[in-house]
Amino acid sequence: MSRNESMIGTVGPRGSGVLPAYQDPGADAVRTAVTRLEAATAMLHAVLDAPTADAAARDAGAPEHAGRTALDEELCDRLVDFAAARAWGAREATPASASERDPDAAAAVLRGCALWTVDADTVRALAMTDTVAARPPTDAAAGGAAPAADEVTGGAAAAVRVAPAAKKAAVGAVPAVQEVTGGSVPAAVTAHGRAAALITALASAEVYDAVCAGLRAVLGDCPAGRAAAAWEIADTALSGLGATREEWVDADPAYTAAGGWVLVDRIGRLALAAALLASAPDLPTAQAEICVNAARRYTWNHLRQPPPEAATALHLRRTVELVNWIAGTAARSGT
Repeated sequence: MSRNESMIGTVGPRGSGVLPAYQDPGADAVRTAVTRLEAATAMLHAVLDAPTADAAARDAGAPEHAGRTALDEELCDRLVDFAAARAWGAREATPASASERDPDAAAAVLRGCALWTVDADTVRALAMTDTVAARPPTDAAAGGAAPAADEVTGGAAAAVRVAPAAKKAAVGAVPAVQEVTGGSVPAAVTAHGRAAALITALASAEVYDAVCAGLRAVLGDCPAGRAAAAWEIADTALSGLGATREEWVDADPAYTAAGGWVLVDRIGRLALAAALLASAPDLPTAQAEICVNAARRYTWNHLRQPPPEAATALHLRRTVELVNWIAGTAARSGT
């Protein structure tokens, strides 16, 4: 088999056997994931923007006004995460994307990575509200004052508040944050299982290269003005995937899946950042400027780290040693 021949559904990396093709999650999964992140973000806004939050920050030792400043910054970052997910969801819902009933393996993997990232953001937002299911806030809980989405992204939606049509979908438990009760699967198991499936697919040179090419196509050329700063961070992050390509392609998922979520997250963040940047030119000038600010913050928050590196056999051995040492120490101390 040539290096460029797809291994998906044929032969696994390094003779690991037959591997099924990565199953495309589909457009419905995209809509559901974005809706649940919307609900979780609205809940977090209600929590952080409540008067009780200011009092709690002061009780924790924050000087006057400093606590509110910190809470507003956290809220803004989470709203920017939602703005990027919404831009990506809108792009996925365009006629060109929606008409792809049977996307190729690379398109399915790229969508899967972005979905994994959106679900991770939902988990993060819900964790900050001590909630396990993304349930839309009531008007009383939200104080009737959800922030306008235009304030964050310049988008067309009227507010971050969950739309009535989205409430039913948002009420169910988020797959990645389901409670560990009865026969349910722990969230960490589900999340890492999904990441391992994506890493296995990305071991194909054809899929890996096509995913990078797809990201490059959406990112496009460097825009003019302040958007260039966001583009440059994203461009550097995307180039980094080429720098560490040999660590992932044709590698054994038995090793690379150990820390594979970092590659999944990087691809997902790139997809969301590119979609957010691409949405700015279609907006009125004032809104486009705010959208660019959101893209600059998103890339700064998520894409400045070094390129994701794959785990090796030595890494796995040291992981076992660390687990045994730390767990043993904890057991001996009775903690």
